[in-house]
Amino acid sequence: MTTIEDRIREIEEEIHKTKYNKATESHIGSLKAKMAKLQLDAEKAGHSGGGSGFSVPKSGDASVALVGYPNVGKSSLLNAITGTESEVGNFAFTTLKVIPGTLKYRGTQIQILDLPGIIDNAALGSGRGREVLSMVRAVDLILLITDVECKGMDRIIEELRKSGIVVNRERKNISMKKKNTGGIKIRKPRTLDIDENRIRAIAKEFKITNMELYIRENLSDDDLIDFFRGNVVYVPAVVVVNKIDMPHDPEKIKSMEKYGYVVEASASAKIGIDSIKEALYERLNLVRVYLRNKAGITDFERPLVLTKGATIREVCRKISREMIETFRYAIITSEGAKIRDMRVGLDYNVSDGDVVTIISKF
Repeated sequence: MTTIEDRIREIEEEIHKTKYNKATESHIGSLKAKMAKLQLDAEKAGHSGGGSGFSVPKSGDASVALVGYPNVGKSSLLNAITGTESEVGNFAFTTLKVIPGTLKYRGTQIQILDLPGIIDNAALGSGRGREVLSMVRAVDLILLITDVECKGMDRIIEELRKSGIVVNRERKNISMKKKNTGGIKIRKPRTLDIDENRIRAIAKEFKITNMELYIRENLSDDDLIDFFRGNVVYVPAVVVVNKIDMPHDPEKIKSMEKYGYVVEASASAKIGIDSIKEALYERLNLVRVYLRNKAGITDFERPLVLTKGATIREVCRKISREMIETFRYAIITSEGAKIRDMRVGLDYNVSDGDVVTIISKF
């Protein structure tokens, strides 16, 4: 009997064998959509089967997962970045559970999770892959770890995508309104690269036959498939090439740039560790806000940490939900913008380093 996993593998093989060009792009798009729907079915079947997974409470201001094949040095990097003692061995599958550590950097506390190594077909359950990938879905940033051989990064990216984790790509501005009749109506820009027949073919694979689809920017087959799949998370990532102190080919290292920003490092030789910390801090888009009380005393030891784009409303909410109800105005001092003691409301966007005093009605 043919299983869902068998059908997924058959489609993967057909995609790899099919040469991509104008004549085949529609066929490949339909195959990708069919495979994504099967992966969704396999994921639902896997969840209904139960089983024990990994459970680590989130802590700190943000969370980061170390993702890579076994034996690329993830545990050594965790130790180097955080000082956590994760078991290190020169063989595959040393880490059989999730090891958390905490990076204290620039006044923030970032949770780093050392996960068991990803293997091929992890998204289908191989090597406890579903449990590992479910942890990855919940983090704020992924450190994609490889060594100087730089093997298999494309397969890791694909395993993540099979589980609905899209790396270093923004969610597209698409929406739809499902209908009971009327077929598929498409509202799209004139410059859209995908023709309407291809859009309808992809929608059909997800059993969508009646809808109004609103596409507001250019997109690819993959973007559209991600939208119809519906359970996709978009996570930023940094690529870390470990063991850089070993003999290596610079061209192989350079080839990793197509997957994201690359940091060259060596956990054993303590090379590039500060660069990793800085890269993950920058990609997390963290904003530190310092609170000043009515007496004029500012707590510079432990900032309130938010993400870029946060407003005074988020500052109040993080302190206490009741604070929004009693909020009158806030006083902002921003050294970077050379602003001192400016009155602002709940919708004011805070910047990194802002000093904030909340004034209440009572």
